[in-house]
Amino acid sequence: MNLLTMSTEILFVFLFSLAFLFVARKVAKRIGLVDKPNYRKRHQGLIPLVGGIAVYAGLCFAFFISEQKIVHSTLYLICAGILVFIGALDDRFDISVKIRAFVQALVGIAMMVFAGLYLRSFGHVLGDWEMVLGPFGYLVTLFAVWAAINAFNMVDGIDGLLGGLSCVSFGALGLLLYLSGHNDLAFWCFAMIAAIVPYILLNLGILGRRYKVFMGDAGSTLIGFTAIWLLLQSSQGKAHSINPVTALWIIAIPLMDMIAIMYRRLRKGMSPFSPDRQHIHHLIMRAGFTPRQAFVLITLAAALLAAVGVIGERLTFIPEWVMLALFLLAFFLYGYCIKRAWRVARYIKRIKRRLRRSNDNKQVS
Repeated sequence: MNLLTMSTEILFVFLFSLAFLFVARKVAKRIGLVDKPNYRKRHQGLIPLVGGIAVYAGLCFAFFISEQKIVHSTLYLICAGILVFIGALDDRFDISVKIRAFVQALVGIAMMVFAGLYLRSFGHVLGDWEMVLGPFGYLVTLFAVWAAINAFNMVDGIDGLLGGLSCVSFGALGLLLYLSGHNDLAFWCFAMIAAIVPYILLNLGILGRRYKVFMGDAGSTLIGFTAIWLLLQSSQGKAHSINPVTALWIIAIPLMDMIAIMYRRLRKGMSPFSPDRQHIHHLIMRAGFTPRQAFVLITLAAALLAAVGVIGERLTFIPEWVMLALFLLAFFLYGYCIKRAWRVARYIKRIKRRLRRSNDNKQVS
C-alpha cells in the first residue's frame, strides 16, 4: 500500500466515523444511552455515550475498505465487539465490575489462544540476558489486558483527554510500524486515530456544544484493548517491530496515572477502583489551569514521553536497559510530583502570578 492510498482510506474512515457519530447520538438519546450529571460529573444536560461505538464502527469500516490484509482482523473485531457491547451495557445499566472483569479475561484468553498473542519476553531490559517469561507469560498478559483497559478508562476525566492520549499512543506506534515496513499494522493505528478525531471534535464542542458526546466505558475499553493487542503484536516474537520497553513509553501517562492512583488508594485502605478526584487532570486543574489547558498540557507531556520512546527505538545503539532506567526515572519523578501535588500546585500558581504581573507591567509601560 502506497502512502496516497493509505491516506485516502484514512480520510474515508474519518468521514464515516464523523457521520456515524451524528446518527448515533440521536439514537442514544432515544434509548437512554446518555450520561447524567451528578456530584462527580459536572457537565450540563444529558450527553450521549456513543464515542466508543463510533470508533468501533469506524474500525469495522476501515478493515472493510482497506487493501491491507491484517492478520487476525476478524478475531480482533469479534473480541472488540464483545467488549464494546458489554461497555455499552455498563454505560446504560451500570453492570457489575466482576462481570466486566470476567468478560475482559475471556477476551484476553481468546486473544492468546486463537491469535497467539501473549507476553513471551520483556526483552533485554536486564542487559545481554533476555527476560523470557515462559508459562508465566499467559498470566502476565491477562494482567496487561486488564491494566491497559483500566489505564485508559481512568484518564477519561476531562473533555478531549482520552482522545488526545489515544491519538498520541497510536500515532507513535503507527510511526514506528510504518518506518519498520509493517504497513498493515501502521494503517490500523492511523485508522484508530481517524476514528477517534471526530469524537474529539464533538467532545470538545468544536463543532458546536449541542453536539457534545462522551466516549463511555465502551470506548475506553475498546481503546485499551486495541492498544495492548497492537503492542503485543508489534513487540513479541522473533520478527518484532519494537522492543517491549518501548511500549511503556507509548502509553506512559495512562500507565503512570493508573499505578499512582491505585497505590495511593490501597495505602489509604480504599478499593483501587473507588472513584476520587486525585487523577493528574484534577491535580493540574487544582493548580489553577482550566480543563482545556489541562488537556493540552497532559497531551503534550504524553507526546514528549512517546517521542523519547520513538527516538530510543530508532537509535539502536541505546540499550533496552537504559530505556527502562529512564522510564523508571520518569515514573518516580511523576510520583514525586503527584505525592507533593499541593507544593507543585502552589509553585505553579506562583509562576502564573509572576507572569501575570509581568504582562500587566508591560501593558502599563
